[in-house]
Amino acid sequence: MKESKSNWACVTEELMQDVPEIDLGRYASFWFHKTPRRMLYCMSYYKFASKLIGKEKRVLDVGCNEGLGTFLIGKECGFAKGIDFDEEAITQAKKNFKEPFVDFEAGDFLESISIEKWDAVVNFDVIEHILPEHSHDFLGGIANQLTPEGVCVIGTPSQISQEFASEVSKKGHINIYSHERLEAEMKEHFEFVFMFAANDEVVHTGYLPLAHYFITVGCKKKS
Repeated sequence: MKESKSNWACVTEELMQDVPEIDLGRYASFWFHKTPRRMLYCMSYYKFASKLIGKEKRVLDVGCNEGLGTFLIGKECGFAKGIDFDEEAITQAKKNFKEPFVDFEAGDFLESISIEKWDAVVNFDVIEHILPEHSHDFLGGIANQLTPEGVCVIGTPSQISQEFASEVSKKGHINIYSHERLEAEMKEHFEFVFMFAANDEVVHTGYLPLAHYFITVGCKKKS
């Protein structure tokens, strides 16, 4: 018998116990093949949100796509429900993630707002795809979904980032924000608004006009 030069086999056995396989759908596969860094950035923003929200919270993820970030939020915070109007993406999310701390629903958030209240609502890379005339209703809908102490976390690319965006991204980005406009619109719905910046996977409180991505946090919804 050949003598083993490592104990990797026992590590492999441990790693494979009760771990379900995950298949990447169309969108995540595109990210990995075309711009793999985008997945790193996206997950870092979800991780940042999970730390802000905290443990034992119920979170709604609006525009969850294939649910990778929803899974992270649910695992870190307690429970997360993802909603997206793309039925293909939701089908993929349901196929991959069956844990009790996540749930998924296909639907248009602007048309299917429920009376259920959440400790937090997150959405990343969504509001830039919404026609500007609907952004007020979108933010108002988010505020209405929150408990009185609830927190909203929104991430969206900045105006300066569009100089470097792909043509595919530009076609869908019909509602790009400056930091001044984003903060002003958030203040229409929340008493307290905190602006963060992100460059690559690093979230910071640096110079907003040069940030490629904004993450804004709204607290204490206005009545």
